[in-house]
Amino acid sequence: MSMDALSAHLDRGWDLLRTNDFAGARISALAAKKLDPDSPEALCLLGAIAAGEGAEDDALQLYRQAMKLDGEYVAPMLYAAEILVWPREEYDEALHLIDRALDTAEEEEDYLDALLLKAEALASMGEDGDARVVLAELPPVDFPEAGFHLRAARSYLDLDMADEAEAHYQKALKLEESADAYHGLGMVYEAREDVRAMVRCWLKVRELDLEDEPMPWSFSQDDFEKVAEEALAELPDRIRTLLANVPIVASDYPSIEIIAEGNDPRMMGFFSGVPYPDKANVGSVPHLDCVFLYQKNIERMVKTRDEAAREIRITLLHETGHFFGLSEEELDEMGLG
Repeated sequence: MSMDALSAHLDRGWDLLRTNDFAGARISALAAKKLDPDSPEALCLLGAIAAGEGAEDDALQLYRQAMKLDGEYVAPMLYAAEILVWPREEYDEALHLIDRALDTAEEEEDYLDALLLKAEALASMGEDGDARVVLAELPPVDFPEAGFHLRAARSYLDLDMADEAEAHYQKALKLEESADAYHGLGMVYEAREDVRAMVRCWLKVRELDLEDEPMPWSFSQDDFEKVAEEALAELPDRIRTLLANVPIVASDYPSIEIIAEGNDPRMMGFFSGVPYPDKANVGSVPHLDCVFLYQKNIERMVKTRDEAAREIRITLLHETGHFFGLSEEELDEMGLG
């Protein structure tokens, strides 16, 4: 068996998986497994592909096989724990695997990954105090990759620790200019009500996001609009009648003007106009400037075309909900947040 060939297939598979090219990643993973049927790395890659496709049971089975073959292999422990936390909420088993990973980790990256995942899991459980204690264990140094700083920053931001979040976003930017870091800084400044700094960061997000290549499975504009039209057709007759004169506009990304007004550049949809209950002439046909659907932002949040189609429907319902005067809180309660 050629270890160089095995490593090449595995590296290729992980690279393809990062672009959500599941079919290509699986070809590489199976080629690696053919070279070494007992490769825990190949099983872990196949598990990550299954997880990306939404096959959680298959992913967990593959991760457990990988752990059985190599009891000190940290990656499948953490990947399995992620599934157990999101969306399964099986926290006890997840924390057991994370603690096992912390005890086993020898590489700095593995230790940081496990520590951050533990804080994220505790926060998901509502154990904010324990999450802060775990975050306090992070070494006060620059991490080897910007992604670790981004995760730490997001955890701090979710725990209303804006100063700590800002510090990690700035460290991430020192390592790599990224839209994610600028977006996080924008949220920090939003929390501080520093609108000018927030907008400055979010305009930078727009600039960088628009440079990204589309996903391999990305919709064409025509297909994206077709899914939106199908979602609109699924609404009840009464709602479609009220929306008859409301243009649904599919766009790639929010405009500079909309962002400059203080709107999140990564929002998936945008309602522009006067809510129906506030119309001056309630008995007349309502008019709405527009409901926008933003393709790049919707596709960034998902991993497959099917997930994107589902998110288009949710976003359309969310924005038409604003047209009918529903608040963000009411939409969240309806599962349309």
